[in-house]
Amino acid sequence: MAEDEDSVDLSALEAELQAAIDDDARYWRENDAKLRAVEQKVATYDEFKDIVKACHLRPLDKEDKLGHSKKATVWNSMAAKKQQSLALEMTQHCVPTSIKGEETRVPATMSEFAEQWRPLDICDRLQLLKRMGPATLGQVLRTEIPVGTLGEILQALLAFPPTTDDIILVVQLLEALAQAKRFSLSLRFLSSVEKATCRQLMEKLNSSLQNRQQDLAEHGVTEWSVLELKNKYSV
Repeated sequence: MAEDEDSVDLSALEAELQAAIDDDARYWRENDAKLRAVEQKVATYDEFKDIVKACHLRPLDKEDKLGHSKKATVWNSMAAKKQQSLALEMTQHCVPTSIKGEETRVPATMSEFAEQWRPLDICDRLQLLKRMGPATLGQVLRTEIPVGTLGEILQALLAFPPTTDDIILVVQLLEALAQAKRFSLSLRFLSSVEKATCRQLMEKLNSSLQNRQQDLAEHGVTEWSVLELKNKYSV
């Protein structure tokens, strides 16, 4: 187990996340813009994209500083802290534990899923995905993946413990996600951090295949399976 965990290049993830922090300072404003665009029921993808792009346009306040002084980046400190915290969460494996609210039934609709999903941390989100399984998740997301949900699911999946059963389940869940309506649109709007998460997830799957090829192949999971997922997720 220790060798599998050490094989994940955590330093590469941290470097990618650090490089993406500046770009993703705007992430939360973009997310709000996406939600507004969906609520407004925009007619075309181009119109949707324009709304998201325009969310960054605002007049400078008197306190805004230009140039290279330390004060110039004060406005970005909260975003930086959020991304650094996220980086720490994503480099850790979730240890299997009893599921909070285990008596709560598995969500059968998108509204039920969203209600259970929102308040959970990454490890509890991973447990919820395990409870649902690929068939139920695919059924819930059959209409479409809501804005921002794909990135959150990828973040939760990255925390999987590299056991044979978990590897199989993660591959199956990723395949189910790729079948959802508007999956391609959701993929386009992943933030830089979420794209880095997706790449790291594929790398973790690859490294987790070592010494398990025979057991995994019996369940249809091979290096070719991961390669196909990389293509579907544009990694």
